[in-house]
Amino acid sequence: MKEDTALDDIDAAEGRRRTLPLLALWGSEGLPARLPTLEIWRVYADDVTRAEIPECGHFIPEEQPEALLAHLRPFLAGRTSR
Repeated sequence: MKEDTALDDIDAAEGRRRTLPLLALWGSEGLPARLPTLEIWRVYADDVTRAEIPECGHFIPEEQPEALLAHLRPFLAGRTSR
């Protein structure tokens, strides 16, 4: 039996999409800022919330912890009331 892993390539290749809410965050100074990040994540999941963190590179928790929390708190609070 295949172990379930989050958003793995096998599931995407087989057309299985995640229905759970997904929060995609990336830094404005990193590579994802130059890619169609939202479109990439929408290949894997139906419910995608996204945001670009200003003045941030690849390591969001270390570089912009307050901005990270500003996105995490409402996202998680909105999901626990369901």
